[in-house]
Amino acid sequence: MHLRFLLYIAATAILSYGCKPDKSQADNVLEQSIFDYIYDAEDPTLTLSGDLSHLLEMGTLEAETGKERYYDASLSIAHGGDTKSISTRIAKRGVTRKRICDLPPIKLKFKKDTLAIHEFSEFNTYKLVTHCIESLEELVLCELIVYQLYNHMTDNSFRVKRVNMIYEDSSTEDISEHVGFLIEEDQELAHRLDAALYEGDIKSLDRKQYAEMVIFQYMIGNTDWNLTNGHNMKWIQQSTLPSPTPIPYDFDFSGLVNAPHASPHPSIPIENVRERLLQWRGKTKDELKEVGEKFIREKEYLLTIINDTQGLSPSRKTDMIAFLEGFYTDIDSEEFYQ
Repeated sequence: MHLRFLLYIAATAILSYGCKPDKSQADNVLEQSIFDYIYDAEDPTLTLSGDLSHLLEMGTLEAETGKERYYDASLSIAHGGDTKSISTRIAKRGVTRKRICDLPPIKLKFKKDTLAIHEFSEFNTYKLVTHCIESLEELVLCELIVYQLYNHMTDNSFRVKRVNMIYEDSSTEDISEHVGFLIEEDQELAHRLDAALYEGDIKSLDRKQYAEMVIFQYMIGNTDWNLTNGHNMKWIQQSTLPSPTPIPYDFDFSGLVNAPHASPHPSIPIENVRERLLQWRGKTKDELKEVGEKFIREKEYLLTIINDTQGLSPSRKTDMIAFLEGFYTDIDSEEFYQ
């Protein structure tokens, strides 16, 4: 594989700390969220019931906000021998997948008073990554793996939970079963890390956390993110760090997932997502050496995450592992840091 590297040199070093964090979530919350409840289950099954045809409609934006319109639905959670049924609101999400999927990714939004009845905390909006297209259902597991790889490398990442999904569409009376996964809410991630969501101009960032994120994005072959406009990026301000920490998400355009709809942005100097590009803003790449050594130490465990994923075909596992091996060949070379 031909690899090209790009060293982005920032006009100024990102070393100082500026804007104030925005912590809108109440500090006094119940201990367990609905996500925690599902996350702790060994093999949870969720049943989403309602008129799911709304998720396939075009032109369903709210006129006032320009955001996707929410519709009523019900979510049943089978957790061990217990089943909870909770009313929710659903909307489609995503950009490319919203256009191409048989069932696009979904936002679930719960009323806070409804959650309180079930003794869940007030974190109430979650992303559900769906199978998208039945013939490409395996790709949802590939993206799940990417999140799990980053979870292993750092706590500063969105937790995810694999779920067995049953969709009951009242408009057609169709019932289908697929794999999916839930993503932790932004505010919940910040609360878990004793941090605040950071909303403002990014004039600085934590260098070590930034380097770890850049190396990870290089490892998975992902260029679908941007520091300047915050594309596929959240920021948190932790009390123990002087500068914000980047938290990446949405990895379906990465080379490791290798989705057929994925392609690099026209401004990026690579031809396909299987080519790696180092998007590093810094004076030198010496700062990456310590992080590279950390990834080398964790190599075997990262490969184990892929090998242990149930439902992933042997050929797909082989492909993903071979792609990661290319990354390790790169970072094991002194030339990478020059």
